[in-house]
Amino acid sequence: MKHQLVKLVSDQAGITEGQADKAVVGYFKTRLPDEMNDEIANLAVGHNNDAEA
Repeated sequence: MKHQLVKLVSDQAGITEGQADKAVVGYFKTRLPDEMNDEIANLAVGHNNDAEA
């Protein structure tokens, strides 16, 4: 799911997927509770428990 969101942001904003990845992670880190920062950091490096569809 993260890859799909990053791809969408990249395509819509006309930026690289690397830039979009940083933007997506940064966006969620500033809007979710501090307790979730470790989970967000794991998503940033590609570690998650969800299976990609």
